[in-house]
Amino acid sequence: MVTILGKEVPNQLHELTVQQFEDITTIHANQELDTIEKHIDVFTLLGVPEADWDDVSIEEFKECVKNFNNLSGKPELINSFEHMNYTYTAFDETFKLSVRDTKHIDKVMHSRHKGYVSEMLAILFKRTDLTKTEHYADAHIKLKAKIIRELKAELALPYLVEIGQKLSKQMPKDEPAQVVE
Repeated sequence: MVTILGKEVPNQLHELTVQQFEDITTIHANQELDTIEKHIDVFTLLGVPEADWDDVSIEEFKECVKNFNNLSGKPELINSFEHMNYTYTAFDETFKLSVRDTKHIDKVMHSRHKGYVSEMLAILFKRTDLTKTEHYADAHIKLKAKIIRELKAELALPYLVEIGQKLSKQMPKDEPAQVVE
């Protein structure tokens, strides 16, 4: 937590929910907002009303932004979690993206709709008692995304990094087909 204008604001990945993380990334992706508006909207989202900034100097504002952006630690990939007596697992020993998961994740990533981060994670995390058919059903993906939004953001960020790295190594559409490691 960090104190912004006398209010405790979550800023660490173990404090923010995936939902809050998604909302923050949506704000920062909004190209219609300037940098100051983006930060004010993030602070408003996390409990600091916009009106509280009326008499704050730009220097003090920059210091608040700097403090908010001061993250500690590097979260690791969490391979599973439990929710309501069900286990959801993304991988056993080492993380890999299957072709099927990549196909679904790629579609979600390109849509960039609100909630796409939790939906990507919902594709990766499979409930251990279900079949593949059930796992990839749209209704089940939406249900898991809703569950994941309530979890902490430290779950999401390492996967976003891993997925980004793996997808950046995909072959360009113009290239002849070949195996990519």
